[in-house]
Order: sequence, then C-alpha cells, then structure tokens
Amino acid sequence: MRRLKQIDWLLFARKYGTVLFGVLLFILFSCLKSNFFTWSNLMTMLRSMSMLCICALGFTFVMAAGGFDMSLGNAAGLINMIFVYTLLGSGSLLLALAAALAAGLLVGLTNGMLAGVVGLPDFIATYAVGTAAYGLKMLISRGNPTTIPKDAGLSPLTFTIGQGKIPLPGGLTVPVPVIIMLVFFAVVVFLLKKTPLGRRIYAIGGNRTASEYSGINVKKHRVITFLFSGGFLAAAAVMMTSRLGSGQPLAGEDFMLDTIAAVYLSTTMFGEGEPTPEGTFIGVFIITMLTNGLTMLGAEYYFQYITKGIVVILAVLMSVLLSGKTKKA
Repeated sequence: MRRLKQIDWLLFARKYGTVLFGVLLFILFSCLKSNFFTWSNLMTMLRSMSMLCICALGFTFVMAAGGFDMSLGNAAGLINMIFVYTLLGSGSLLLALAAALAAGLLVGLTNGMLAGVVGLPDFIATYAVGTAAYGLKMLISRGNPTTIPKDAGLSPLTFTIGQGKIPLPGGLTVPVPVIIMLVFFAVVVFLLKKTPLGRRIYAIGGNRTASEYSGINVKKHRVITFLFSGGFLAAAAVMMTSRLGSGQPLAGEDFMLDTIAAVYLSTTMFGEGEPTPEGTFIGVFIITMLTNGLTMLGAEYYFQYITKGIVVILAVLMSVLLSGKTKKA
C-alpha cells in the first residue's frame, strides 16, 4: 500500500508538476506584490503573452510532428517590416495583411520543403532560413525602425489589432489581442485534438517510420506543420507591429527562446510527453508571469534572461525524462 501511494504521487508529479509550479509561482508573486493579482495586471500579462502564444501555438504543430523551427525570431522581424512597408506604400491594411501572411507562409513552405521533403535536418534547414530572413530584413530596413503615423489616413483597425480594448460591465476592459489569441487557441485545440489531421501529426511525431508504413504522407504533413508555423508567425508579427505602432527590424528576436521554453514546458504537462495546445498556453503564461513578476519586483533584465534559461533547461530535462518513462510504460 505504501509503495502504491508512492507511485501515485510520482504519477501526479509527472502529470501536474509544471502546472503546480505555475500556481505556486502565481501565489508567490501575489504575496510579494499586492498589485500583482489584479484585473489590470492579469490583462497586462494576457496581452503581453498574446503574440508569443500565437507564435508558440504554430510551433506546437511542428513539435507535435517531431520537428523543430529555428527561424521564428528573424522571420518575425522580416514579416514585421514587410507589413509596415506594404501598409505605408499602399495605404491598404488588407493588402498589408495579405503580404504579411504570404511572407509567413513562404517562410513556412521553405522550411517545410527543406526539412520535410529534401530531408535536411530541421535545425540546419530552419536556421539557414532564419539567417536569410535576418539578412533580408536588415537589407530592406537598413536596420532602421519605421513609424506608422496615426494621421496617415490608415484604417483604424491598423492599431486596434494590437492596442484596442473591448469594454466590459463594471468599467473593466479586455484587450483585443487577448480575444485574437483565444480564437487562435480554440482553432488549434480543434485541429490537433478533434480532426484526422491532428491525429496524423501526432502519429508522425510518435513514430515517423511507422506512420509511413501505415499510409500517412509524412512529407506532406510535415510541410503542413511548417505552413501553420509560418502563418501563425505572420499573425503574431502583425499584432506586434500594431502594438508597437512601428516596424522594428529587431522585433521578435525574443520569440525563439520564449517559444522553445513554452512548448517544451508543454511536453512536461499532463503526463503526455508531447506538446499540446493547452500545455503551450500554460507554458507561455508561466514564461510571461516570470517576466512580469520579476519586473514588478525590480529585477534587472539580465536576471530575467538567466531565469528563462534555467526554465528552458529544466523543461527539456523534464521532457526527456518524461518521454523515457512514457516509452517504458
């Protein structure tokens, strides 16, 4: 009986340890700062995490199929600049959105063709694409930011996407980016959990060779996962541009580390050993909460990077250990 209880506790720790860590962290920051657990700060955290969450949800598709994407940070900056220059050059928000989406899908397609079809290692293929994206964004911007004037006669939605708020009863508000994030989250949950596409993606991530023998077109589906990653990255980059009110060639560079941390945290939740949309959402919230809480406590920015690095290491270690235990089971 004592042995049985010990196994149950170990199982509980493997399934819910990361979630429990997030809850304890939330309680700790709430005790240390009285204004941490407020509606205003909660909305601030959700708004801050919205762009990263959408990016990470796209990356979840790639990770679920056993892939990896190193191009996210630099590609986000490139899409950012393409969106701004198209917007200011044409004056059309719709055309700018189409250009940003096309750029994101092109990045995803290139990654998918190189890694999924040609067979290059994901790390090498996506790193090369990210490096090319860095060169392109610096070439077209010359390294200089470009402000979007509010009096340029552009559609009001240009700024609403990233800065708008929806009023609630009692004088409360919900940022528009939070609503957009929740819509993307619901779509990803449906696609990965409720459709044959999602089941095939997870099957490929579980055993690529067995998936091929069972009749799944692995190359096609791997390309699809990278297309999702590129498309979601485009949405995140547009929201980031709207939020900043300018095109910043170096914007989005933090996406890479934070996305990796969040999705690897996802693999440590609920005992599944694989990335899930709900796990990714919680992972992004934990990363954002760390940054928000440490900032409110007055921690220097470099300490925040150290903390995130430690979280990534722990997440990867937990993912490897959990994966090993899952396979043995």
